[in-house]
Amino acid sequence: MSSKRPSKPSKPFPTFPLTPHNNGQWCKKIRGKIHFFGVWNEPQAAHDRYLAVAADLHAGREIHASNLTPAELTVKKLGNEFLAYQLERVQSGQISGRWFEDCRRVIVHFAKTVGKLRMANGLAMTDFQRYRTKLVRSGLTGERGLGVHALTRALAVISAMFTWAIDGGYLDKLPKWGKAMRKPSAVEKRKSRQAHEIANGKRLFSSTEVQALIDNATNPMLRAAILLGINGGFGNTDCAQLPKVAIDLQASVIDFDRPKTAVRRTVPLWPETMTALEGILHGDRPKPVDEDAGQLVFLTETGRALVRNRINVMDDGTTKVSYADRLRPWFDSLLQSLGLKRPGFGFYTLRHTFRTWADESRDQHAIHRIMGHSLPGMSGVYVEEISVERLRAVVDHVRTQFNS
Repeated sequence: MSSKRPSKPSKPFPTFPLTPHNNGQWCKKIRGKIHFFGVWNEPQAAHDRYLAVAADLHAGREIHASNLTPAELTVKKLGNEFLAYQLERVQSGQISGRWFEDCRRVIVHFAKTVGKLRMANGLAMTDFQRYRTKLVRSGLTGERGLGVHALTRALAVISAMFTWAIDGGYLDKLPKWGKAMRKPSAVEKRKSRQAHEIANGKRLFSSTEVQALIDNATNPMLRAAILLGINGGFGNTDCAQLPKVAIDLQASVIDFDRPKTAVRRTVPLWPETMTALEGILHGDRPKPVDEDAGQLVFLTETGRALVRNRINVMDDGTTKVSYADRLRPWFDSLLQSLGLKRPGFGFYTLRHTFRTWADESRDQHAIHRIMGHSLPGMSGVYVEEISVERLRAVVDHVRTQFNS
């Protein structure tokens, strides 16, 4: 079989404004950028598409995807529009910068794999299967294949992008991707978890390790955060977004809506947790950089929130959101110094540990309220209040696990 590239077609008429590109489409360079308008064998359709947007392109105005028909929407354009939508959600606080950056990396990788200039509605099951295989074999960096959980997240991003395109009217229907977008099964997830536990142990600290973390945390902010992690299952963002007004110093209770879930959270505090929090609130703490930071309990050395998003516009005009988490390196450094650093272990492991120990109290509704989870089933409708005594019984039980 000959592998010779088909010869480029001639212009259908002398004043035809487009040029045949090597990728099989008609194109035109406008303001230093090449734009594509359709395949070689449909020159009239390509010409019509060019005329529809020529004035905007020559004036330097970007063409929005909503002005394009499904037959004109490339994978690159679809990805850019979806990321613009996700960026708006970051700015309004609906999603984190970390999730946005995960989406951006996956979509860029997907576009490079299937072809940036391919029509989004022209992708076939083989394209999606090829992409899934690439994720499993070499991942997003080309160095290591994704595990089942990372694979699930990557496939969820691509699926969400196409579903969003349907809802927004950018596409008429979902591509036929068959089983290529199937999430890993429960069996595959269990096998992956078992393999990780065999190699690194359960994602859980022992009572001795928790006590060592508390005793060796010389940074007052870090020590208070660790205590909140094991006292009430606080994660990185939970600590970072904890407002000062949420702490009732008289009752020794934290009561506020968990930022991640917007579910009410009530956490009775141990004496040592209260002492640590009072120490950073009334001690020599960094000067807040602004009024918003001044409302928070935890601050970095420069007076900023421990976890925050940074939105940067790159030289090529694209937007990148970086996720700054100061608590993570503090905690990782402590783990390293104690010889406790293992794959998959970080500050969030304290939340896993709290939940595991708290489960022995057998008061599931109280545990949900402490951790900021909505009550399951009809309980979430009918249970109006959970007494502080029940909540305190749970955290006191956890306290006995490493103070015994």
